Amino acid sequence: MNNSVFPEMKQAINARTVLGTFLIAMLVFLSSMDTILKLFPVSALQPNDYHTNFVLNALYSDTVVPFVPIFAVLPFTASYVDDVKSRFARFVLIRTDYTTYLISHILVCFISGGLVIAAGTLLAWGASALLFLPMEKAAKTPSEATALLLKTCGLLFLNGGFWAVIGMTMSTVMESKYIAYASPFIVYYLLVILYERYFPNAWLLYPKNWLNPEIWPYGIGSAALFLLELTFLCGLVFYIRGKRRLEQL
Repeated sequence: MNNSVFPEMKQAINARTVLGTFLIAMLVFLSSMDTILKLFPVSALQPNDYHTNFVLNALYSDTVVPFVPIFAVLPFTASYVDDVKSRFARFVLIRTDYTTYLISHILVCFISGGLVIAAGTLLAWGASALLFLPMEKAAKTPSEATALLLKTCGLLFLNGGFWAVIGMTMSTVMESKYIAYASPFIVYYLLVILYERYFPNAWLLYPKNWLNPEIWPYGIGSAALFLLELTFLCGLVFYIRGKRRLEQL
């Protein structure tokens, strides 16, 4: 398995991965540009951990959240359909078996999709620290905001991984890289419509709630378990459909 995962992970760390990481970081700042402009010129010290709360507010906004399924698919989601349509998968399967090939694709797709979103968030956090820390009151101990941001970053990783696997799974239904890239956002938008128009009490349907560990009954653990279960189910569908298609090559 390692012989398949590591080479594909190198393939997933590409220009699109770097682009997605920077776009997430930029979006955090663009979504709160009015807040930044109000701070200059500085007239008074800001509260402790202002830079952390700045990122948290942006992450929970309606500006950033819809872009998570868009940027998460950039690194590796279309890799399976590319391999099948180019028949490159036939040559790979000479050196490995169906199960190893498909599971390694699921793992790399999940990790790379999550990495883009989490790394972009951490990059935005670091940039906000450089910008706002000189304006903040000194603190002796880390605040609750820092812990919340780290938990949210973990959930962002799981969200990014889930949306990336969704796209790769949908590409087994319609063999198109455009479907692979577009389907996660379409699914996201359908879930939002179902929640807002028809099932307002079914809060699990709302993807925005998947990012906030504070609203879950058992905290981040229950949120993480929910996302991992969804990812497992999507991965299972991908495995079944993907194996059936590979056997036809």
